[in-house]
Amino acid sequence: MWGEMLLDSKSNKPSWAEEKLSQIPNMVSEISRKITDFRQSYRELVINAEAFFEEYPTDYKKLTLLKHKVKTYQEQIDYIDNYRKEKGTFPAIKGHSSAKRYLSKLVAQQSASDMELRELETRLNTQSNNRYELLDHLTDHMLDLLSGERIFSQFLGTIALSTPSPKEKVRHIRNEKYKPIFITALTIALFEEVRTRHTFDSRFLHDELKKLFPSDKSYSLMADKLQQEREDSSAPEAMPGDIKLAYRENILKPLAKAALLQSIGMHSPEANDVLGHDRYRKLDQQERERLLSIADKKTSDYLKIGIGIPTMRFNSREERDAYLSHEKKQLAFILNTLKSTKYTGHELGDLLRIPMTYASFMLSTKQDFDYRQIYRAYDILEQGKADKAYNAVYVDCFLNMVGRFPLGSGIYVIQQESGEIERAIVSSLYPADPDEPTCKIITRRQIQFLSQAEVVVSKGSNLFFPESREASHYESEFFDARYKDEFTWNATDVWENQVPAIEFWKKDGTRRYNGSFNPDSY
Repeated sequence: MWGEMLLDSKSNKPSWAEEKLSQIPNMVSEISRKITDFRQSYRELVINAEAFFEEYPTDYKKLTLLKHKVKTYQEQIDYIDNYRKEKGTFPAIKGHSSAKRYLSKLVAQQSASDMELRELETRLNTQSNNRYELLDHLTDHMLDLLSGERIFSQFLGTIALSTPSPKEKVRHIRNEKYKPIFITALTIALFEEVRTRHTFDSRFLHDELKKLFPSDKSYSLMADKLQQEREDSSAPEAMPGDIKLAYRENILKPLAKAALLQSIGMHSPEANDVLGHDRYRKLDQQERERLLSIADKKTSDYLKIGIGIPTMRFNSREERDAYLSHEKKQLAFILNTLKSTKYTGHELGDLLRIPMTYASFMLSTKQDFDYRQIYRAYDILEQGKADKAYNAVYVDCFLNMVGRFPLGSGIYVIQQESGEIERAIVSSLYPADPDEPTCKIITRRQIQFLSQAEVVVSKGSNLFFPESREASHYESEFFDARYKDEFTWNATDVWENQVPAIEFWKKDGTRRYNGSFNPDSY
């Protein structure tokens, strides 16, 4: 096991560790700031969407009416002009003594309606372009950041650890704001794992992946994970810059947009009518079905009408045709991905459905939330795989990525060296064994303490597992009295006030394997 071979002393620290360590504080601060920026950008997108949902029925009804009026005026003008050319005189117009004056009136009305139409189209195109740019910039900025296992771990872990405690009234409101960003990051990470293990039926993905990745080469976006944790010559190589850029633009970006927008229809007036004054209350089955139907329809409207394909100027017809072809394919893929979330086990829909299910535990908006529910997420997805509710390959990839113990979750560890029970917080994705999380132990003899090394917590030293407690040197009465059947803890309670982010995310690159405590050798 690689965890048993990792170096745990300063003298054996890898040469790259010191240089990276010196950069961590700035990186930590930057990631926290960027998460806040992403949340604000998403909030701006939501506010813009709310305005669109309020206005677009009236705007597009007016647009249709104006187009009809302009067309009708033009047909009448053409009829009079053609009649005059053929007959040499104006036709008799019922109700009008002078066809010439009537023609002048038609031309004026047509001109006024055409001007009004152009002004409305310009406004709507400008608004659509602005929405496109809001979404495009947000996905760009997220994808700029999310490259590598370490960054994904810190990004997702920071969000999870920053969630308010279950008792705080703002918890569900805050979690709702962060959830789309959390889901998007998970979706990107899941797709990166799946694409090397699954052949897609989607023509869009099949064609785009074939262009980017030759069959004899295997590249990974998670370069840091591969470089630091694997000594396997067959492991995928770090993705070259040109391929990474194309991969991001042509595949990850539309996928990220689908993930960000999967709940945008929930902000429409029709959805708010169903939710009423309390959008976090538990809905009955009929309300839920109605709400989902409305949200699906409004999300589709937002994408097709509210964003669509931006208007641009081009130097040639070839440039224009290439642009339209690219944008149409991406829009169709986004719409198809969102539509596919309604189908069990769909290869596109499950890229979103699995992260959405997981996020519903990590960032719950339920009023009666208990933090211990986050430890059930692993089993819920496992059961979903068994019930064929999710694609089995996807679930395996996802659970191998997140492990049984979520990023930012708290566990109790029996220290291998001392036999003392200490607190630990899960600090990295991709555990070698889903039951053995990579953590930062934050206490030493129950006193707050943070080091720069990580620890792989064995199943035999984790109090979460009954067999670990039974095999330990502690009596069952001790566990009953001290822990009262709570063998996990809520790490968000100590985040920042006792465990500063800037210290927690410092990692020197070393990992120690924490096996079972042996009293005889103590």
